Amino acid sequence: MTQPDANTRWLDSTSALGERSAYKRVWERQAQDLDVASLAVAGHTDEATLELTARGFIDILKSTVGLAPGDVILEIGCGIARVGRPLSQECLHWFGSDISGGMLGHAARRLRDRPNTTLVELATVGLQEFPRDSFDLVYCTIVFMHLFEWDRYRYVEESFRVLRPGGRCYFDNFPLDSEHGWKVFTEGARYPVERRPAHISMASTREELGIYLRKAGFVDVVVHDLANELIAATGRKPG
Repeated sequence: MTQPDANTRWLDSTSALGERSAYKRVWERQAQDLDVASLAVAGHTDEATLELTARGFIDILKSTVGLAPGDVILEIGCGIARVGRPLSQECLHWFGSDISGGMLGHAARRLRDRPNTTLVELATVGLQEFPRDSFDLVYCTIVFMHLFEWDRYRYVEESFRVLRPGGRCYFDNFPLDSEHGWKVFTEGARYPVERRPAHISMASTREELGIYLRKAGFVDVVVHDLANELIAATGRKPG
């Protein structure tokens, strides 16, 4: 049997990398059915549990970065608007962004009675659809685990750009050094490379999240250990 040459082996090894980077294609597949979409982004399908977990996250926002009735807020990777639906009742306007138009279709149906909400489909990694100095708060929850590190930092950088001076940010992921984090890591490691799912979860470290925010220009950076087994980095845009 003829063995592949070095170039062929390199191309084979990068195919999985390229598939994971194709976020729009990967998440459009997950969005074809509402129940599948709900499981993919929240781990639940029933509305009561979605509401309960969203309220729990809103309490985390209140305790880490604060919420004000006059806030204009942007969520990165809003999915089906699990958080956006209840959060829109506590702010001036909520913007939900996602790279999957299918996810936003589900979100739009869940937000029909929320006039102070806007959904925006992202063309690619980044927030180029939004002008600078537009928001009081940008947050991203249960999303970094599906992104490569370079793309995590890209969203942090872009958040700095679109926040108003004094604006706050929040980013979370599960930590590699927790029992849950190591379990997810080792389960992922058992996949043959060619069969590893493109949306498989990847952990962060406290140092990593803090570095992203400080390098992007945020001040008052704090990394929080949360009760829900996540770590979160928060910061403020100077000014």
